Amino acid sequence: MWNSRRSIVERNGPVSAVPGHRRPIVPEWRVEPPGRRLPKRGTIRGRVARLLVLPLVAVLLLLGDLVLKEVDEYAAADGATATTELGMAAQGLVHQLQLERDLTALVLAGGARWRADLAGQRLRVDSARTALSGLRDAEGPGPEAVHTTVQQLAELGRLRVEVDTGRIGRQPAVQSYTDRIAALNRMDIGLDAPFPDPDPELRRGLGAMQALSDAKEATSAARGLLGAAHARGLFESGEQARLAALFATRRVALADAARYASAPVRDRLDRATTGPDAAAITAAEQAVADGAAKGDPDAWLRVTTALLDELSAVQSLVADDIRARTDDLREEATFDLSGLGAVILLALIGALLLGRSATTGITRPLARLVSEADAAAARRLPEAVARLQDGTGAEPPPPVVVPGNAGVEIRSVADALNRLQSSAYGLAAEQAVLRRNTVDSMANLGRRNQNLLRRQLSFITQLEREETDPAGLANLFELDHLATRMRRNAESLLVLVGEATPRSWSRPLPMSDVLRAAIAEVEDYRRVSLRRIDDAFTAGAYVADLAHMVAELVENGLTFSPPDFDVEVHGRWVDDGSYLIAVVDQGVGMSPEELAQANARLAGTESFTVAPTKFLGHYVVGHLAAKLGVRVEICQSPVTGTTARVRLPARLLTPAPDSAATTTTFSIDAVQVPPPPPGLVRPAPQVPDVTENGLVKRVRRASVPRQAPATRATAERPVPADIGATMTALRRGLRLGASDTRSDENGNPR
Repeated sequence: MWNSRRSIVERNGPVSAVPGHRRPIVPEWRVEPPGRRLPKRGTIRGRVARLLVLPLVAVLLLLGDLVLKEVDEYAAADGATATTELGMAAQGLVHQLQLERDLTALVLAGGARWRADLAGQRLRVDSARTALSGLRDAEGPGPEAVHTTVQQLAELGRLRVEVDTGRIGRQPAVQSYTDRIAALNRMDIGLDAPFPDPDPELRRGLGAMQALSDAKEATSAARGLLGAAHARGLFESGEQARLAALFATRRVALADAARYASAPVRDRLDRATTGPDAAAITAAEQAVADGAAKGDPDAWLRVTTALLDELSAVQSLVADDIRARTDDLREEATFDLSGLGAVILLALIGALLLGRSATTGITRPLARLVSEADAAAARRLPEAVARLQDGTGAEPPPPVVVPGNAGVEIRSVADALNRLQSSAYGLAAEQAVLRRNTVDSMANLGRRNQNLLRRQLSFITQLEREETDPAGLANLFELDHLATRMRRNAESLLVLVGEATPRSWSRPLPMSDVLRAAIAEVEDYRRVSLRRIDDAFTAGAYVADLAHMVAELVENGLTFSPPDFDVEVHGRWVDDGSYLIAVVDQGVGMSPEELAQANARLAGTESFTVAPTKFLGHYVVGHLAAKLGVRVEICQSPVTGTTARVRLPARLLTPAPDSAATTTTFSIDAVQVPPPPPGLVRPAPQVPDVTENGLVKRVRRASVPRQAPATRATAERPVPADIGATMTALRRGLRLGASDTRSDENGNPR
């Protein structure tokens, strides 16, 4: 932002005199959009809010503690459902793994007929293990424990290979299976750990689940151990005592499960433990106690498996009870959260209504005043100033309006704003008048200078025709060149103030002639090289502006190029039908930021009054480009320096005119001088006919005797080789301009 202590003119700069490039004379203070919110600190609303914030914060802290507790309850209940599914998947794997262990014991005890059953059971174990692995990433407190336990089952394949190859005995194999089953049963999935207040009903369900797992493990171990004994027909050492311990563990676990389970689960458990399968197991227990090892292993496997399936179904009922309880806990937490949220919302609404009622009477008129002031500063005053500058209207902006019930203080502020607005508009009106007068003066001065320069060039041309001394003629050509550059500067002034140059041509000109005329208007024209120039013709109405624009770009390239490097000019057709003129220099180049700024000036959308005077050439090119509809841009050259690209649209170009109708000879009438004394005439040196830019090259020669006026047209005119060669193209453009231009001394068209 500009410093607010500076004057309006200093902050905005002079407004461009070019139509379409005016800037409003309004102080550039920061204007916020209407309806903005003022900072709370130090305002009436902020002070009222500070009075209410302490009691409101105290209430919110108390309610927030309750909310956090209920959120934890809800999160725990929500995660318990997934955790229950995880536990049931683990029990499913245990159930299948127990059967694989028992079948393995039977096979290793000599029961080869169970190998087919063992192979099918291994597939079911793998399927259950895959299902558990898929749930180990589920949300819950214990997925890491599941991951560790499942990783331990990775060595199950190696154990199976040892069993199949007979490299492991029955008891070590059974113990390996038992260790893995125990790890799954002891796996802590943390079902009740997340709850802030442990739920008794949920704890009883978990106790029943654990007791049933112990009962199943004892029954399964007895199935495998006694089945192997039946297959052999005898007990090995310690097996009878081991079976007695397993049967005792089974009875205790079933009693614990009945104590923890709900009534429906207890009824189902009673039916499972009093059926024929349970009776068969009781009879087997008695037979073991009596020391009888003989029996039917198939029958024993069948009844124990049936009982284990019943116990697994009872476990599913317990899991259903656990899921139902977690759903109830989630609903309770949801209800409590809704109630607390409603209380907090009511507290906030009450505080807001109280604060609003306390501040509305004061802040509403102030807000209306702020809105009016914003509208005046951001819209009404700039629009009124713009109308004043454009000459479309001179009405001042409407005054700031406040509500009828506003207090005296607010009305005083509104009156002060109206006085400020009137002062700004009055200052803008004065500057608009001053600007118009300045623009008119600059335009009139530019036209006067241009007309005087035109007359001066005509007079210099006449002197050139009459001059016979080579040194004097060289000086006249140099003076002619300086006057041509002065004319371009005068035309630049007219371009910047939005006036059109009076020079124009009535017929199309070749592009090569236009470019040579542009080169002739720069100071160091000897360092400019014309390269490939495709044939094209430019409409006469655009010749002067185009040559002026190219001259400014060439002058800029010469300024920033080393003195021993040339500036190259190229011209070629483009595929889209436009014509591209490229001015390539070998300077130090420009940074990306400088290129962006230069192209913004060349776009013709900025005012030249806000930039340093060293960039006036860019603004002249930008104004001419906008006038002609030409695209001009500067970019980095491939190796070094920059390239200015001028893309001419097809509408500026015309077909080649009829050569018979447009052929014109551009030459300077020859001058004859008296013959020199004998012996003083030297032959002229041999030089090329044209320069590298295609300009006709003159040859310096010794003086010749002056002849009569009748023979003057046939004599050759002595011209210095270095200056005359370049100025021929300049003379061609000057004579064409003089033939098509008609204006009075003040530069006004006749």
